[in-house]
Amino acid sequence: MLKLRHAGFTLMEVMLVILLMGLTAAAVTMSIGNSGPQQSLDRTAQQFIAATEMVLDETVLSGQFMGIVIEKTSYQFVFYKDGKWLPLDEDRLLSEKEMEQGVVMNLVLDGLPLVQEDEEDDSWFEEPLIEPSSDDKKKHPEPQIMLFPSGEMSAFELTFIAKTDKRQQAEALVAGDALGRLTLGRPDETR
Repeated sequence: MLKLRHAGFTLMEVMLVILLMGLTAAAVTMSIGNSGPQQSLDRTAQQFIAATEMVLDETVLSGQFMGIVIEKTSYQFVFYKDGKWLPLDEDRLLSEKEMEQGVVMNLVLDGLPLVQEDEEDDSWFEEPLIEPSSDDKKKHPEPQIMLFPSGEMSAFELTFIAKTDKRQQAEALVAGDALGRLTLGRPDETR
């Protein structure tokens, strides 16, 4: 009598193929996830551009003054209401953003560094006669970058800076002009 053998795969063969596919997928995921500091900075800069464009559109639609407060390791969007600058906390995408460990920001306004020795501390908006406390300044920070209801904004260059593993510096620059256009890098440079 002739014994017929059924064509097919055993459970062990199927499990081996699944294991190999899983290991391959894990290797690909790890290689993509380890993109390096430059790609991470570019992604952070692009997120800043997208959020700023969204807030600028909201400024035009609402007719309200808004701004961006830039600190060394964080930024936040604020709006002007009842004589005070209030943070946009209600929207998760627009709430204060902390930079990753080791990333700092450097802001240049209208071609000038943010802090200047001869600069007067004047504001465009009404300020109280009593100097606000440092606690009040944290609650109501005045923005360095203004977003106007006309769609215009303060011209600026914001550089995201991180140290690489080889003690070099990676940078991503966001440039904004007075007409409300934002670019990754300077507009006259090609990436």
